[in-house]
Formats: sequence, structure tokens, C-alpha cells
Amino acid sequence: MKDIQKVNPFKSTIEKTDFGTITTLTTEIKVTTQQSISYSGKSLITSYVYNKNSYHLVYIVVDTEGNIESFQEDDGILPTLFLSPNQENYVSITPYHPDKELEISIPIFNRENIELPKGNRAFVGNFIGTSKEFSIFYDVDPWSDTKPDKLLAIEFKNDSIKKKHNVKIELPRENEIYISNNEIHLLAKEGSKWIHRQIDALGKEIRRRKIETKQKYFNQILSLSFEQDSYLLSETKGKVIVEKINQEGKGKTIDLIDLNTPFYNTWQPINIAENTFVTIFNNEFGNGWFTIKDDVLLDFYYSKGVKGYKNLLSGKVLEMDYEDLFISSINKTAENEYAVIFYPRIEHPDKNKELIILNIKK
Repeated sequence: MKDIQKVNPFKSTIEKTDFGTITTLTTEIKVTTQQSISYSGKSLITSYVYNKNSYHLVYIVVDTEGNIESFQEDDGILPTLFLSPNQENYVSITPYHPDKELEISIPIFNRENIELPKGNRAFVGNFIGTSKEFSIFYDVDPWSDTKPDKLLAIEFKNDSIKKKHNVKIELPRENEIYISNNEIHLLAKEGSKWIHRQIDALGKEIRRRKIETKQKYFNQILSLSFEQDSYLLSETKGKVIVEKINQEGKGKTIDLIDLNTPFYNTWQPINIAENTFVTIFNNEFGNGWFTIKDDVLLDFYYSKGVKGYKNLLSGKVLEMDYEDLFISSINKTAENEYAVIFYPRIEHPDKNKELIILNIKK
């Protein structure tokens, strides 16, 4: 295969602030963004860059000082970024075909020694992490009450993809999933009880336990373990809480902050250091992100009432050029450091020309 080619579709500006480095990328016609992921201490971002007649998939690499490089995909759309077990950056994309939509999974860089793989039916789930020789993806069907969850395990051998394993997970369904130290953990409700299971990469159950908690639901897993305390994120009536689960499976509720407004959504927490996670949220009055270490809230950035984001713990405001921003993604760059990718919420979204990257450093 051909290596991706370097391109220059953006004008960039870099601003140093007390919160970190802000890079603003501007293109001539239109740009959209989908995902970001860690890449050798930098951020790797997927985007569609439009010209007058078409668009191209462009990967943007941003370092922690705000400098950028851009690379154009030769043939492919619908990117899903992931990491191999040895932490190389890969992507699943759908190349153009007049009759079929088949997905291929390939390294983003250094392709000259690989052949174009055969395509397969796309897996619609999210990349979760790696376990031993597998890259793990997971999918829950929100439109069905009966379909089991699905897991995709991409098996690697000698730093190359060997096989893709599609697995149906035994009930209960609608699991949250967490991977750490090569262990895959699931959490789901079975009747009125919460069930914590550990499985292998091919879906075989290794062990399980019941968790005793008064919480009716959880937004996200922060950490899940049989040997250590586990931490689960929840929110009730606008109050953000962590449920601490001990090794015996008994829960204790720790209040973090009261927003007086319930979450609409939260996204998969990003691990930036040991037991430290950053989570994106939105609600009726705005959006933001916050950092939790175990059961301690380290910061809480919220867009309500400010032009930018206010850290509700310190009272300091990160001022931005726009009244309203979407948060596309967050990815780790280094220990306790991460990047936040934004784009403006404008009257005509199909005319957006900007991406904004905030690199937060220690």
C-alpha cells in the first residue's frame, strides 16, 4: 500500500494561555471532525476537509505546543481510530466500491510493506482498549430489548492483524465495558441486581459477582476490579456522584458536585494517569468536562454563563472566541496531560471552517 501523503489544508494560529495552548485551524470551505486518539505524545484527529466538489479524509497531528501536520487518506471514509496491542495507531475505513461497503483495518502510517487487506462488514461499536494480543471494540444495540451485546476482537500476530473475531456476549445485555491490565470487565443490570463480570477477548466468562448499591443506574465506569476498589460515575437530580465499590461488592456513595441540572449525556472516560479519568458531558445549559482521581474531583469545566469554560472548583475562566462550542473528543497526550478538540456551534453548521484544539499540560 501507499503511505498517506502530507497536505496543508489549514491555516493555523497558536495562543498560549494559563490553561494551556490553543490551536485554531481554519480551512477555506468546510471542515468536520469525528474522533481523536493518542499518538506518540501528540493528538491524532480525523477530519473531513471539503473543497468545492468533494471532500477528503484528513488526519491531523497536533503536538502539545500546538504545531500541526496533516495527512490525506488516499481512498477511504468512515474512519474508526484504534490502537494495536503494541500501541501503534490504526484505522478502520471504508474504501470506495461501486457495489459494496466493506471495511478494512490498516495502520495509519508506514504502510509501504503491507498489502491491501480484504474487506469485511463494518463493526459499528466503539474502540475500548487492548487486551493481550487483541484490540477490543464493543457495541450495544439501543433499538432492541433482546439482542445480545457484540464484541469485536482484532487479533494481532507479529505486529500485524491476523484475524477479526466477532463475538456475541451472553446476557445480561446493555453492558458498560472497561479494560485495564489486559482484563476485560463488564457491568450490567440483571433484574434489580448489578452484575460485574470479567471475560476474555473471545467472550468467555472468567468470573462474576453481584454489586450491592442503591444506585438505579450508572453513567460510566471509571474503574472496575475484583481485587481493588472500583469507582462508578453517576448523577441524580443534577448531583454528580461516585459510587465506590469495595472488594466485597458493597457500594458507598461519594458526592462530588451539585450542578442542579441533570446530564443529557456523558462519554467514555479517558484515562490520563493512574486512576485518573477525564469525562465529557452535556446538559440543558451547556457542556464541559471534568477530571476525577478515584473518588476525588480535581476540576470541573462548564460552559454555562461564560464565553468559554469556567472551572467550578477554582473559579477561573478559560475564555474562548465563541459563545457556544461543541466538544468533539478528548485524548491523552502524556501523564496527567490531554487535548480537548472543539468546533463552533454556528447558525449554519454546514459552513463551519474551524477546529480548535486545547492542549492542557501539568
